[in-house]
Amino acid sequence: MKLNEVVVVINPGSTSTKIALYNREGLVEDFVTRHLQKDLDQFNRVTDQFEYRFEMLKDCLNDMLNGKDYSVVGIVGRGGIVKPLEGGTYRISHEFLEDARTGKYGDHASNLGSMLANKLANHFGLDESYTVDPVSAGNIIEKAQISGVPGIERNRRGHPLNMKMTARKIAAQQGIEYEKAKYVIAHLGGGISIASVEGGKITDVNDALMGMGPFSPNRAGAIPTRGIMDLCYSKSRKEVETLLSKNSGLKAYLGVDDLRDVFKLIEKGNEKAQLVYDAFVYQIAKEIGAYHTAMKCKANGIIITGGIAYSDRFIADLKEYVGCLTEFFVYPGENEMEALAEGAFRVIDGKELAIEY
Repeated sequence: MKLNEVVVVINPGSTSTKIALYNREGLVEDFVTRHLQKDLDQFNRVTDQFEYRFEMLKDCLNDMLNGKDYSVVGIVGRGGIVKPLEGGTYRISHEFLEDARTGKYGDHASNLGSMLANKLANHFGLDESYTVDPVSAGNIIEKAQISGVPGIERNRRGHPLNMKMTARKIAAQQGIEYEKAKYVIAHLGGGISIASVEGGKITDVNDALMGMGPFSPNRAGAIPTRGIMDLCYSKSRKEVETLLSKNSGLKAYLGVDDLRDVFKLIEKGNEKAQLVYDAFVYQIAKEIGAYHTAMKCKANGIIITGGIAYSDRFIADLKEYVGCLTEFFVYPGENEMEALAEGAFRVIDGKELAIEY
């Protein structure tokens, strides 16, 4: 095992870009580049930020590698919102890049991951770059794709990277083979996705970006159809998309999208804040319960992950609803960087083949 061989991992967020070096034993070094909102506001679309972010990222990476005996053997970036895919490690192709760049399936910060990885691979003279379990990845069972309206299919936009990595860790903790384990897993952050993981695959998940599941700190979740119709006839498509994906949820009701700020309002006696928070917990619990039932109540555990999982108060309130269903696990934060690195090394080391887009 050559410990000096590293893969470069890139994970773009809305106002930051994470970059890290991993070898086969784990994290070697990482850094987060912060982007000022005023700098980002000059771009019309997220993917228009590509050159701006690339120059910052290249300089940061050169500093990380300067004077050190590292051999870069791979570049992997977080996949974006592309066409519906099965899970796995993908070779970044021209077609993948074009769908990410144009925002054909959605304009999101993660779309930059494949674009940055591809250009960095060229910078290092590598023939290939990779992405692992893109946002739209999931082996959704056919009956879960039916929406009720022919021609409209349920989307599969969630957090597969963190979900599958966390599920592997919990399976190991329980002494269960990951490919035989069954979990309901909830990633709770700015976006909320709740999924069933069976046989090592995500077999059902709500659309965390728009139109399904519980409301999030700033997204609408599922809302009554007549309300959607009224919105669509009163605003432009862009206005409706922005409202539902960025300016709804806790932010719309209370003016804040951080749960800690919600708790501050509650502590000041704000009754509306208490009601909206209660609804927030209630909707998440209801969605978890629905997925547990859809798995015929045979899940090996319910897993709560993502940034909101750091809140002991929230976890205690949620557990009152769903803690009695099966084993209850809390794994705060996200494992996206580690999952990207492991997926890249599996292909580099010949343990699995890269999937073609």
